[in-house]
Amino acid sequence: MGRRKTGKPRRERAAAEYSLRELRPPGYEEWITVAPGMSPDKAAADPLITPGAVGMMRRLARLRPVYGPQVPVQALWLDLAVDEGELLLRRAGGTVGLPVAELAGLLGAPAGRAEDVRAGLHELHARGVVLVEPDEERTVLRVVTARPARPGGRWLFEEEASPAG
Repeated sequence: MGRRKTGKPRRERAAAEYSLRELRPPGYEEWITVAPGMSPDKAAADPLITPGAVGMMRRLARLRPVYGPQVPVQALWLDLAVDEGELLLRRAGGTVGLPVAELAGLLGAPAGRAEDVRAGLHELHARGVVLVEPDEERTVLRVVTARPARPGGRWLFEEEASPAG
């Protein structure tokens, strides 16, 4: 059981991968459970369900493959902010507004069609490369410079870094 077999290379253990939910980012307290069989199209046929509710269901159905069955409310904020065409980015010198495609390019998300840019931003968010927070009535992205290796660890952000000099 515990002895090493001669002539066989030792297997390396894979590093534990934690989901965004498991890492518990600061401010991420609300998560929406998205059922695997949720059907926005079926809901749209129901006259009791409002078009706004159907639209939200469509967003959640689109976000489920990226975030899993638990979608943070911040993912919805990000999705709605992408629709506006401009995102705010918190930097060390303050908060700046940038067109969605430009900001996505700065963060390393794919360029191209609007849906590719949207998907790239959500992928970065789901991996914890950027976090989302509200700032009055706008959504602000914060670039993560170090995410915790395990749940309960500290998140470090670009705007908190000390200026070089």
